[in-house]
Amino acid sequence: MISSLKGSVIYRSKNEVILDVNGVGYQIFISKKISELIASTQSEQDAAHRIITFLDVKENSLTLYGFIDEKEKEIFKLLISVNGIGPRMAHNILTHLSFEEVISIISDKSFAARIKIPGIGVKKLELISMTLKDKIFKLDSDYFIKEENSAQGSAPEFTRYEALNALMNLGYQRNEAEKIIREVLKQEGSSKLSTEEFIRKSLEYISK
Repeated sequence: MISSLKGSVIYRSKNEVILDVNGVGYQIFISKKISELIASTQSEQDAAHRIITFLDVKENSLTLYGFIDEKEKEIFKLLISVNGIGPRMAHNILTHLSFEEVISIISDKSFAARIKIPGIGVKKLELISMTLKDKIFKLDSDYFIKEENSAQGSAPEFTRYEALNALMNLGYQRNEAEKIIREVLKQEGSSKLSTEEFIRKSLEYISK
């Protein structure tokens, strides 16, 4: 199984690259995030890129999909576990949405109504939300725990996650809770907050 490739980009379109790895060109269908990263370094001569990959094996084809990191690959794997969502459709979603936006669709069904992706209607996005809602919180939590273990200087990601969950338990929609969290971080700068302090600051912001 090909889990990652590192090489130079010899061809790039919006959703696809050919990566030269030791003289072999690999066609990879890429996500929005990895496309933006490659575009930002396109002027750098001989820039090397490491792309996390998923190999889709069919009877008559082998197709590589590329991601910016493991968490984006995990969300792709969750998407293709939904009935009626194949790799191409999951790739289409990730060429329009970031990891965080996909999380928002899954955790807040009302968010899906505001998203427009060619070839994918609101009903399909709502199906994704209903199917993955229970699974996504474990993925989301696992991601934030990893960030917590490596965080330096800024408020730990896991603390933000706990504060976000507390606000959602109080009845706030995820996008509303995320806005409150962002405002608290803006006011507090880079200082570290405990979970209790983060929640208290969030409630203080709401009561203003």
